[in-house]
Amino acid sequence: MFKAIVEGARKFKRALSEGSAQLTPAAQELGDRIGQAFVAGRFADVHAMTTPSLQQQTGCAQFEASWRDAVRDRGPFTGYEVANVGQIDVGFIPGLEEVPQSQFVAFLEIAFSSPHVPLDDPKVFAVGVVLLDHGGEIRVGAIHTR
Repeated sequence: MFKAIVEGARKFKRALSEGSAQLTPAAQELGDRIGQAFVAGRFADVHAMTTPSLQQQTGCAQFEASWRDAVRDRGPFTGYEVANVGQIDVGFIPGLEEVPQSQFVAFLEIAFSSPHVPLDDPKVFAVGVVLLDHGGEIRVGAIHTR
């Protein structure tokens, strides 16, 4: 289901003008921090950026192991690119069904290059990240592979 939402949002993003697809500086900064953590293999850092609810659903050790497995054959990553995928309805994202839409901040796609796969390759490894406002702080509400 999440992959279908990402694909639909990506099509919507292509329909937007360049000016309307800008991220807020805070959302861009968090996307950059996530990208840097993935490149460095610091998945515990990403876990620390998630909402308390996501942290309760998935403990840090499980989160780290899951992401290490997900990227094992795709890296090492040499770079990343953060893009605003556009507006989504958070109620359709697994684990966010009860989150009010008013908490939605951004839906990011972060693509990762490797020595053999550049950022513009259709086979690039990418994650979709839903950013939420959690008590005035932007946090990761959901993160999934594309």
